[in-house]
Amino acid sequence: MSEQTISQLEAARSFMKEQARAVDLALFEYEFEAGPADAVLQALRAYQNEDGGFGKGLEPDIRCAASSAYVTTIGLQYLARVGAGEDHEMVQQAIGYLLATFNSEKIGWDIVPPAVEQAPRAPWWNYEPDREDWGNPNAEIVGYLLKYSKWVPAEMIDRLTDHAIKYLERLENYEFHELLCFLRLQEQLPESLREQVAGKIKAIVEHCVTVDPAQWEGYGLQPIQVVTSPASPFYSQYADVVQKNVEHLASKQTESGCWEPTWTWGGLHEELWEQAKVEWSGRLTVDHLLTLRAFDRL
Repeated sequence: MSEQTISQLEAARSFMKEQARAVDLALFEYEFEAGPADAVLQALRAYQNEDGGFGKGLEPDIRCAASSAYVTTIGLQYLARVGAGEDHEMVQQAIGYLLATFNSEKIGWDIVPPAVEQAPRAPWWNYEPDREDWGNPNAEIVGYLLKYSKWVPAEMIDRLTDHAIKYLERLENYEFHELLCFLRLQEQLPESLREQVAGKIKAIVEHCVTVDPAQWEGYGLQPIQVVTSPASPFYSQYADVVQKNVEHLASKQTESGCWEPTWTWGGLHEELWEQAKVEWSGRLTVDHLLTLRAFDRL
């Protein structure tokens, strides 16, 4: 490890210890300091509601305390990261929330509840019961139901998996948030179904990934968000640009040691945005350090 990467890690460590949320600090310590998974789980509990879903600002752009399908997927991301198994109480409760809030007519979930509009939030988080991008977050949710299938009726899993694949095969308008949800679903599919959707997912990746370095400064899907390590199935496709993208990521660490979000709330709720920005910075810093480590850059 070079002096430069050591200083990057030390700068990030200082930021995390001083400013990050407890849940992201615990995750940093789990990943980089052999910290206990239980510390992450204990910190994560603060964001889980009595109904089993997650809310309470776990997604920093959504300040609504009520549970939502979208924020529950984020809670499940943390749980999966530290290896929480299907018998863990928090996993059972989260899956129970998803089962209880399933809308059989939509064959899925509302991304956020009406209550989101009663709390400060980023301007794009409004209650929209008729969204067209079904895959966000429904495809990711199907992945978790497959992962934790012990708690899910088999006929429900079969119905949702079939619906997700048919939706993907018909999909014509490609959007990168939806793509990321399908990539998470693909990881949980049986091998035969993974192969069945591979061609369509590859086409969406090619459409959504931004390979022009000039566009990496803005908000978009960069190669390293799909090629998360050299073991990625998309690595050979983007090998010529992924290392440049890794170096670009490394260069974006701020003097305070963190990586900041590339978006804002556009002037809304300025004081709360500044808090959300710091919260995002903690989460993004852990994510980006993991990417740098995966490519031997840290």
